[in-house]
Amino acid sequence: MVAKPSPTELTAPINPDRGVEGHRNLFCNNYDGCLDEAVKKGWNSWTCTQCQLFAVEPDLEVGLEDYATQRRLG
Repeated sequence: MVAKPSPTELTAPINPDRGVEGHRNLFCNNYDGCLDEAVKKGWNSWTCTQCQLFAVEPDLEVGLEDYATQRRLG
């Protein structure tokens, strides 16, 4: 069975000084969809920590900067 993305609402915004890495998997293929879901539901903030896909490591063939650019253009 394939895991389904499942973001969870956070009642308070993520502290930018601590970064989002502890709350979100920025490299997840479903990140944009989860972000869209959070926006549609009007969530103040959200986390991936309870999602089965949170710990999945990305298969990066390019560096971090190239990955970010690829996401913007994709």
